[in-house]
Amino acid sequence: MLVQIAHAEYDSVFPDRPGAGWMLYLPFKIDSQQVPEAAQIITIMDDAGKKQFGTLIVTVEETFDMENEEHVKRANAIETRLVDQDLLPTNAEFVEKF
Repeated sequence: MLVQIAHAEYDSVFPDRPGAGWMLYLPFKIDSQQVPEAAQIITIMDDAGKKQFGTLIVTVEETFDMENEEHVKRANAIETRLVDQDLLPTNAEFVEKF
């Protein structure tokens, strides 16, 4: 499963991949050292707290604002960092794997 929370006008750096926007959920483990640009990295666990379902990457603490150049730059940097580490699958890969 893939979840993106972004402004409708936000364009990701890579058109064939999901964009970070304000928040991006990926169905695998990512830690803050892998994406230091993120405001928060939140581990999503099962109800028992034993199994990790995925990671929520939060770009900025406040509401994402397309008029704020720093918000857009940070989202773009997160996407680039994830792709550089082969952590941001293409949209087609999401359909196949998840």
